[in-house]
Amino acid sequence: MKKDLNLYAKYNYELTKDVNLFADFQYRKIDYSIGGLDDDLRDLKQTHNFEFFNPKVGIFYQVDGRQNLYANYARANREPNRDNYVDADPQGKQPTFETLNDFELGYKYTTSRFAFGVNAYYMLYQNQLILTGEINDVGAPIMTNVDNSYRAGLELMAGMKVTEKLKWDVNVTLSRNKIKGFSEFVDDWDNGGQVENKLGTTDLAFSPEIIANSQLSWMAAKGLTVSLQSYSVSKQYIDNSSSNDRKLNGYLLNNLKLTYRVPQKLAKEMNLHLLVNNLFDTQYENNAWVYSYIYGGERFAMDGYFPQAGINFLAGIDIKF
Repeated sequence: MKKDLNLYAKYNYELTKDVNLFADFQYRKIDYSIGGLDDDLRDLKQTHNFEFFNPKVGIFYQVDGRQNLYANYARANREPNRDNYVDADPQGKQPTFETLNDFELGYKYTTSRFAFGVNAYYMLYQNQLILTGEINDVGAPIMTNVDNSYRAGLELMAGMKVTEKLKWDVNVTLSRNKIKGFSEFVDDWDNGGQVENKLGTTDLAFSPEIIANSQLSWMAAKGLTVSLQSYSVSKQYIDNSSSNDRKLNGYLLNNLKLTYRVPQKLAKEMNLHLLVNNLFDTQYENNAWVYSYIYGGERFAMDGYFPQAGINFLAGIDIKF
């Protein structure tokens, strides 16, 4: 059973006609109780109580009619979920809550035909829960708190009205996603137990350094819009070791979307959609799993990758009354 109490307050203060200060405050109280037996007949009875104060403060500056600047800081706490508690080794270290300190600084510029924005962020984690290869008393993988990890990067946005009928929007995220002082644990089939490898600073799993998307929209005829949507994702690791033997390759996808607004009087609006996903039938995987072990003095891995659909189609209709 989980009881979750939330109290929230928001405050805005106009320092000048161009400068606004804001603050958000959240108080959370969580009472967790777990009971029963797991598949191995282990008694799961336990209780956990948390009290969190999650603030967000910032400043917004309207430079002129086209430009604005902002800066903000937020702190958030998150409790472990039920699986984290149930899977933990009863005789080992128990999971605790994660804390995130987020610092952001941004700039936006907008005209009638062009828009640009940049957001810089630094997200510092304390006790982030990740997979390290550690297992519990029955050999199941467990999530472990790591002392220090972070995500830092730039988010870039641009939009351009090329002509009255052609518009182009682009978003790019460039990031570094690291764990400091990371140790991985590998099952030792020769001697039993696990081997600890101290790897230092590594990349967070499933955290690509570059994510980009583009949408080129063309009003081909009255009521008909044709859009080319492109998505690019750089390589990403499937565990936290930063090993190129355990990674997903980067990929580029393109989708074609057609939207036609049907002239009619039965409803307020009626649109027909046709979406061609993975237009060029790209072969790629966006998820995977891996299990590493040592046997005969050598390291081996069992892994599985999840290939995604090739070219596919989706049609639909939207009606607004």
